[in-house]
Amino acid sequence: MAVHTSRRLIGAAALAVTMLAAGCGYGPGSASEAPDPGTAVLDREADLIAATTAVPTGFDPHRERTSGERVYYYPVFDRLTRAETGGDIVPMLADSWETAPDAMSMRMSLRKGVEFHDGSPFDASALVASITRAQQLPDSVVAPFLTTLERIEIVGDHEVVFHYSAPTPDMPTVLAGPAGAMISPAALADPTRDLRVDPGTAGTGPYLVDKFVPSQSVRYVRAAEENWDPDAGQLARLEIRFIADDRTRDSAIRAGEIDVSYVNSVVAQSVRQAQLAAQGSTLRLVDVPTSQLAALWIQSDRLPDHRVREALVRGIDRDAIADGYYQGGCVPSAQLPREGFPGYVDDFVDPYPYDPAKARELAAEAGWTRFEISYTAGREALPVIVADNLAEIGVETVLRPGTSIEALTAFRTAQSDSFMYSMASEGTLADTVKWTTADSRLSYDDPELAALAEQASRAVDPEDRERINAQLVTALAEAAIFVPICHYNTYFLVASDVVGFDEALNGESQFMMDLRYVGRVGEAEPS
Repeated sequence: MAVHTSRRLIGAAALAVTMLAAGCGYGPGSASEAPDPGTAVLDREADLIAATTAVPTGFDPHRERTSGERVYYYPVFDRLTRAETGGDIVPMLADSWETAPDAMSMRMSLRKGVEFHDGSPFDASALVASITRAQQLPDSVVAPFLTTLERIEIVGDHEVVFHYSAPTPDMPTVLAGPAGAMISPAALADPTRDLRVDPGTAGTGPYLVDKFVPSQSVRYVRAAEENWDPDAGQLARLEIRFIADDRTRDSAIRAGEIDVSYVNSVVAQSVRQAQLAAQGSTLRLVDVPTSQLAALWIQSDRLPDHRVREALVRGIDRDAIADGYYQGGCVPSAQLPREGFPGYVDDFVDPYPYDPAKARELAAEAGWTRFEISYTAGREALPVIVADNLAEIGVETVLRPGTSIEALTAFRTAQSDSFMYSMASEGTLADTVKWTTADSRLSYDDPELAALAEQASRAVDPEDRERINAQLVTALAEAAIFVPICHYNTYFLVASDVVGFDEALNGESQFMMDLRYVGRVGEAEPS
């Protein structure tokens, strides 16, 4: 396979940006301002079409195959709590909660007057039915986050107490994700219902699924009854499309065929084009920082020698990649959390800074000369740059392109040494580490690391938690089971009359959005 040098790729990216800025693209002008949600008159009969790279494969929160499914089931299923941009946990179907001083229990009050779309009341019994399913479903992907939950005591129609087998201060954060999604007891009791294919009337969210085309799109209509949340469901019809190709999405939004378009921050040129597209046009660029880390996953079973993994980390120049290839649009980092997000360590010391001489020495000691990277076809620039870095320490790299599923499968089945991808936040730092090292991800078995993650999950005192989190971040970096590169921002191009989109992003990952509060500006009523 032909390998181009990273200098050539970085130079080409810089040249493309210069050409666009010089006028080979969009003209100069001022970016559109977002309408003020507080004063805008919304068109309740409006449609909206959003395009993203998350694939619609199903709607069952407890059986999600990828976190990308959340984009599609969040409009249908409300959770008990909700994560805002920046990670703050706020009420959703839960009105309030209070964790006991020893974090062995939590009392939670529920909103009154809420019904599922099938007419079933949302109450304490409904909560117990949903959480019990999340724990006991044979193929539940959220059960690992509920292992300390012993029982839920019903103390009133709209009040429960969670009882734990070990201190669990983070349950409100857990319940902001799929584990906290509330599903109608009537739907759960129907053995013929498959929520993966059709959620029907099983949710309390503002929208109902009208048409589902697997791996292509989902079309929604606003539920007929007034939603419990008056700010949700401002559109008559909503459609979310999976469009993998960056150019196709870009062309579609500039032509007015779609109203919201995910911008691929993995490709610096896509971001620059989006910035220019928002100048002097009817489009607006929305961007927020995320905790998602561009990283090279390492198959530790195939590369068990720690010297090899350390050589990998030391041999890849993350600063040059962030400043050169990403054109400054990705913040270089040696640790999993991002500054400003939970778990970030202020005084973190990089255990393996870029040092090609040391990397070459370690590779030679281990007799390591060949390395394989699986990656998504069409995204070869970063793997090629990494291959160039490794060539400088005496390692030949073989690149294995495929679809995203093929590339991930090659990694998970040990057909490849690594996978060029990213790592996203999954609740707390401890939960993220558990999720990252699980069999479905890095399959890294380290009792000491697992014990630290467990301690971080159970720490009640804030100072203890901060101290253990710092140890956990350092231990994860020292394990060298992935190569950290840089933290992304998320970018979306949005039509200028779209309101509330900024609140649809929570920084969890690049493509994650919850469109429940999004609307469109209508004509002002005559005075």
